[in-house]
Amino acid sequence: MKKGFFFLLEFFGIIFMYLIPIASILYIAIYELIHFFHPSIESFILSGKLPLLVMLIIFMLEVIIHFTFKPQQKKILRKLGVKPKIRRYKIGFWANIRSQSSKHTLYNKNGFLLVFTLVSILSLAIVWFQFRLPSGYRHSLSGIAPFFTMSGGMALATLILSTLYTPYVSEKVSKRNVYILMPMYNEPIENIKNTFQSILNQTLPPAELVAVDDGSSLVDYSKLAEEYQGIFAEKGISFQFIKQKNSGKRAAQLNAYNHLEISDFHNEIILTIDSDTVFEEHAIEQGIVPFEDERVYSVAGVIVTRNVTDNLLTVITDLLVIGHMVLIERSMNSMFGSVAVNSGPIAFYRAEVLNLAQKLGYENEKFGRVRVEFSDDSFLTLTAMLLGRTVAQMTAVSYTDLPNKLSHHVRQHLRWNRGSFIRGFWRLALFPVSSFVFFRQAFGWAMFAAMNVIKYQLIYWLFFVMTDFPLILVAPLAFSAVYSLAYLSIPRNDLANRDKWIVFLAFPFTVLWAIFVLSPVRIWGYITHRNTGWGTRDKIEL
Repeated sequence: MKKGFFFLLEFFGIIFMYLIPIASILYIAIYELIHFFHPSIESFILSGKLPLLVMLIIFMLEVIIHFTFKPQQKKILRKLGVKPKIRRYKIGFWANIRSQSSKHTLYNKNGFLLVFTLVSILSLAIVWFQFRLPSGYRHSLSGIAPFFTMSGGMALATLILSTLYTPYVSEKVSKRNVYILMPMYNEPIENIKNTFQSILNQTLPPAELVAVDDGSSLVDYSKLAEEYQGIFAEKGISFQFIKQKNSGKRAAQLNAYNHLEISDFHNEIILTIDSDTVFEEHAIEQGIVPFEDERVYSVAGVIVTRNVTDNLLTVITDLLVIGHMVLIERSMNSMFGSVAVNSGPIAFYRAEVLNLAQKLGYENEKFGRVRVEFSDDSFLTLTAMLLGRTVAQMTAVSYTDLPNKLSHHVRQHLRWNRGSFIRGFWRLALFPVSSFVFFRQAFGWAMFAAMNVIKYQLIYWLFFVMTDFPLILVAPLAFSAVYSLAYLSIPRNDLANRDKWIVFLAFPFTVLWAIFVLSPVRIWGYITHRNTGWGTRDKIEL
């Protein structure tokens, strides 16, 4: 019974993931061709023709990118015999795993809230199609309604599949050496101490930690490194401290990596962290479990926000980044073995991923003629995807702080979006058109472009046409509410239930923030993608 229920969830989730966008585009195209001519300029402006045209243009550009971008990297991959995997999905696999999984001491979803979430999804779908399907009903916004069906349908399919996510478990875990690469640049000494202490507290200590000072001008770490040399030795952890001139995070990581003595590049693990990472005590022990699957080349840990209750900005960001992107999007992508980006504070790789990354130009990446200094995590994750599966392990936890000031928040998202834009070209170019990686990237860009056109159509409708308030405008709010339920289903011992409900109730603000702040920031990030410098820390900020 339980297995059958999860199988149905998985079956419909997979079908909807692919069927809804394809069926929606076909429906829109056929409808707009049949109703090619419009009785007025107004009906043309509010039709589905403009967003559909934009989507088709984006699709055409993506195909061009696939065949023309990064020829040198393609040549290197062919020479090395590396063929990007399509990752064929076996329906029923995760349903079987989910039905057999027992309660995990570090990760256990609230069963009642999961059922409530699924009921909410079903109710939302019924209400939406009750609005869409009555015969003879045409609202002035009906032309763009199918795009909401497509976007919302894919989002709900993602949510359904994410409910099946289960952390990797293994009765016996192979002994592996774990090497930590830790770049540092003007990080407060107190933060470095906290990171060191969390490493010392691990239930499975790493074999070695290599910390690299990337030419810090505000802080001298020499005395701290000398102090901890003996402390790490007592725990059986080798410790190296290296100084280099300011060359960037990637150069610091590779400097640390090249100081390691690794004998088995497939089975020994590299853990990349930030200089303010603080691990939960089981993080390393849990992070290496997925590597029992020989197909796995990268494991994304999960970050937990320490300062979630600082202000409304951190609440909104926590719900969007942790609640939506990590707990839902990443969980679903993990099931396909296609996690696109690891979290900087905690990311595990087979050592051979670093070898391939260097051959693909990791240290001196260029986009056009501009050197790329950020987006290091997405580069390494993409390299791992070229070799095999990239997955998430929600029981490998690290703690971090989110920006609590608007200026820092915007700069962070600009950097993320510039990196996402650049890495999108790589995914489209290097992965097969039939792969899930290509599918998600292609539809993601096309839908973002179409929804931005629709945003301006709605503004036109609001000022020149509006005569009533259609249900269609409530759809994003309803989707956000259902998405945000997942936040409540995840246990967080560091956060009181009252605070979790406060975060959940911020879902209306996340919709407004995403539409009116983060969407323009994303567009500006795409436009200014050539501003590829990481930026320097000349003062301490959160």
